[in-house]
Amino acid sequence: MMPLHAFYDLEAPARADALVTARDALGNEQHDRFETLREMLAWGAFLQFRVGIMPQQCEGMITGEPSGLLSRLDPVMSRLGFTQPVPTGPYCRLYERPDAAMVCSSPPSADFEGNQVFTLGGGDAGALRRILGEIATESSLEVEVDEWTPPLQ
Repeated sequence: MMPLHAFYDLEAPARADALVTARDALGNEQHDRFETLREMLAWGAFLQFRVGIMPQQCEGMITGEPSGLLSRLDPVMSRLGFTQPVPTGPYCRLYERPDAAMVCSSPPSADFEGNQVFTLGGGDAGALRRILGEIATESSLEVEVDEWTPPLQ
């Protein structure tokens, strides 16, 4: 098993940057990963150095109507006290407040419209459940958690 290599597609410009794709070293099928290199770098750093240091984390999927999924999520997160430390486009979000942080992303492809993969970190499982519950009840979004780190007892 080899990790995929990232490629910068200069023929697909976006917001003064370009599309980031990934594929294996043999040049097989490529997968669009991030709309811009700047978002990929910000997402990775935020995931590792903000979300990843939280005592409890969960990963999953937020699903909703394809048009404007993030525009419906943004006000909920704002009401919960989250800010967006880095401006992002229509396929990526970074949210933080003092006690919690979340990254969301989806590949810039029509196949994934209406879906955002998320990783949320906070002090404990109860705090994360309250945040996810607010997202699910205050909007037309569905939340599915796939994994807790560390696993819940």
